[in-house]
Amino acid sequence: MKKRVRVIPFLLMVLVVVYFKPIPTAACSCVVPPPADVALSEATAVFSGEVVEVKKSNADNGKTVHFKVREIWKGIDSTTISVFTNNDSASCGIDFTVGKEYLVYAHTLDSNGKSILSTTLCDRTAELANATDDLTLIGEGQIPEQTEKTTDSQYNQYYLYAGVVAIIVGLVGLFIWKRSRKS
Repeated sequence: MKKRVRVIPFLLMVLVVVYFKPIPTAACSCVVPPPADVALSEATAVFSGEVVEVKKSNADNGKTVHFKVREIWKGIDSTTISVFTNNDSASCGIDFTVGKEYLVYAHTLDSNGKSILSTTLCDRTAELANATDDLTLIGEGQIPEQTEKTTDSQYNQYYLYAGVVAIIVGLVGLFIWKRSRKS
């Protein structure tokens, strides 16, 4: 009986070790980033902009940072852009602050079958006030064009066309119905 009593705690410990898996963790480890001009050529997009919103996502352990673009060096042509980064510095994420301006070096990341822009601590992304050396090396960027493309006007055009088509189909249907009643 005493042997059984000793075996049960041992079996319980084995079950705990086998069935409870450790939580995966990641530690950020970066090599020294290349000079700014090389980082510019290697990046998918490079821009400066003000952070307007940071949205955390529980699904992919990261956050999406929305920027109002001030200046563009490469890869985008919009006045607003969203960039993904991990939640914390332990997983190489950047702690962006709403209202501050940053120089962002972004790369393409495949996420759930979609390509998105992403940046990490291993890139040269930095607060704009601390990026004067980079700005000297990469030169002046371009100011994005302020185009007035609103989705509301696109939807309004859609409804206009849909309405015209519905009226034409209705009139043709009415014409066919009247002709069939005469016969």
